[in-house]
Amino acid sequence: MRKLLAVAGRELRERWLLFPASFVFGFNPLVFPAFGMDRQDMPFVGLMTSIGLGAAAALLMGSTMLARDASNGRLGFLFSRPVSWPAIWGGKWLAALVLTLSSGLLAAIPWMAAFPLASLGGHHGDSWLRAMLDGQGSAFLLTLVVLAVGLANFGATAFRSRSPWVALDLLLLLAGLWTVRRYVAPLWLYGILGRNPWTPILALLPLAIALLVGSVAQVAVGRTDLRRAHGAMSLTFWTVVSLTLTLAAGYWLWVRSATPAEVSVHAVTRDPAGRWIYVEGTGQHSGWYPHGFLIDTTSGGYLPRPGPDEELERFGLGMFFSADGRFGALAGAFRGGAAIRLFDLRETAPRITFVALESSPPPNGGTAFALSPSAASVFVVHESGASIYALPSGRRVATVTIPPGWRPATARFLAEGAARTWLVPSSLDPATVRRPTQMRVVNLAPDGASSAITFPIATLLDPSGDGRLGWNAVVPDAEGRWIVTGDAGLHLRDGATGELIATLVEGSRAIPSLFLADGRIVVDVSRTAVGGPSPPRLRVFDPAGAALGDIDLPRPPWGLSLGPEIAPGRILVSCVRSPVFSVDTLVVDVASRAVVDTLSGLRSAMGFWGAGAEIPAEARLGTVHFFRDAEERVVRIDFASGERKVVAGKGAVVGERISAR
Repeated sequence: MRKLLAVAGRELRERWLLFPASFVFGFNPLVFPAFGMDRQDMPFVGLMTSIGLGAAAALLMGSTMLARDASNGRLGFLFSRPVSWPAIWGGKWLAALVLTLSSGLLAAIPWMAAFPLASLGGHHGDSWLRAMLDGQGSAFLLTLVVLAVGLANFGATAFRSRSPWVALDLLLLLAGLWTVRRYVAPLWLYGILGRNPWTPILALLPLAIALLVGSVAQVAVGRTDLRRAHGAMSLTFWTVVSLTLTLAAGYWLWVRSATPAEVSVHAVTRDPAGRWIYVEGTGQHSGWYPHGFLIDTTSGGYLPRPGPDEELERFGLGMFFSADGRFGALAGAFRGGAAIRLFDLRETAPRITFVALESSPPPNGGTAFALSPSAASVFVVHESGASIYALPSGRRVATVTIPPGWRPATARFLAEGAARTWLVPSSLDPATVRRPTQMRVVNLAPDGASSAITFPIATLLDPSGDGRLGWNAVVPDAEGRWIVTGDAGLHLRDGATGELIATLVEGSRAIPSLFLADGRIVVDVSRTAVGGPSPPRLRVFDPAGAALGDIDLPRPPWGLSLGPEIAPGRILVSCVRSPVFSVDTLVVDVASRAVVDTLSGLRSAMGFWGAGAEIPAEARLGTVHFFRDAEERVVRIDFASGERKVVAGKGAVVGERISAR
């Protein structure tokens, strides 16, 4: 220890001028206001001065403590004395750390005294000393200092060695940066490593350790030979870095390898036949990384979502299916535009085709997609236009411009050659919403023929809530002939012109509604009651909007949601029984106005916004339907056979992983 301190003291004596120079520079924030600079900016100037001086001291010490001394023979003098290499290495590093930290601290003393932390609205008891002694902040600062000194030493040693192996260092650096971007950065950005103040320290710590261990090898093996020192340091450094990156990459690949049985499902879409579903969810150890799976619910086979082109994207737009169920598509961003992956589902192993959509803007939360019935084209609607693209070429065959201030409420193909979208005002500010409030319907055909009609509505504002109704402000029937709009109640309108046909209910809240296959409409009128608890009640209307009668439900729920029609005149009604989302689903027979079955703990599976067309009426009446339970699992129920099985989530029946073609 005595020899280590002697080496450190020798280094400090040679560079003692850094101490008074740093202290003098610390008075800059007190002098600058005399030259017209704003006094309020001086704490920031002082902070930058302290950081700059500390960084300069770190670079100075790191570049000179070993490499320069080895080249000019000073390191050889120490080795010729009875001083061991650990004492030399430890003394050099101790001096470097003391000089770096002292330079920043001395430069901070004047402006910290002039600007108390209390005057800046600080924490830590309004004390600069307590703030500097904060455990997490101190550890982070020390890690940064070690990194700065170590990187400067590595660079100086490599430069002074004039070794041809420096080229290999540069190649390994590029490979390491690519690995960090590909495999390590997602662990941080998806929160897999956590998002607490210690996470950045733990992320930087392996690099700091690699630099420290590398400098140990530099002194112990290389001694005064710079080329040998560079080789030993580089080999040790890249070994530690490689092991760290391998562990991180392995953990990331392990996270990505989760099966449908290892995720909590957040959203589900299904094909019209009920064979394929697409789910997204998060795993127990995967932060908020959006696992996505295309699942064959008959066999349990699954296909993980292909790695996105932008690996750091969040939850996607979901998969949307063609009306015949033979194709599905996943949308995403690609080189500043939109692209889809088209899945051919006609065989056991889906064939995936990547399609970049010509001259398309990147999709966002306001973009709606729909596949044509035979998947010969895709309809894309965003806030500035609507376009039809041919598949699988991605060529834009028709487009229409949408004026500013509109967003799609929903979009679909009415037939193979006819697409339609319904637009609502895009502003969320009640002060800027159009007066009178309007909606717009836009039709587009592959031959370029288009039409647009703007029609007035009562309002899309919810005076009792926090602004607009949700994205379900427009509910079309399966063929798009009629729509129900949620403007100051519910209104039945012509789907092509927006002409008002009938006012179904009055009210100001979001009111769920559902079209039946025969054109009748079911509405949750329990939300229209004013004052006091509302009775759980549904009201049925004929296709012209005339009331046919009410259906009283057996228990008062906290909220209702209307699910699909599972048989002619039979619908699913999910009843949220409490604010903690304890849910039952009732099977309601509209004709007899009675509840014929109760599915305890299940609710109809929730889909994605913008994930495409309504399931055709004939498919909606199929016997297979999907539900989510309290454990965020997806349950498949075949109402014809009574079969019930978990197809995604904990306990799912998982088959083999499908290899896409």
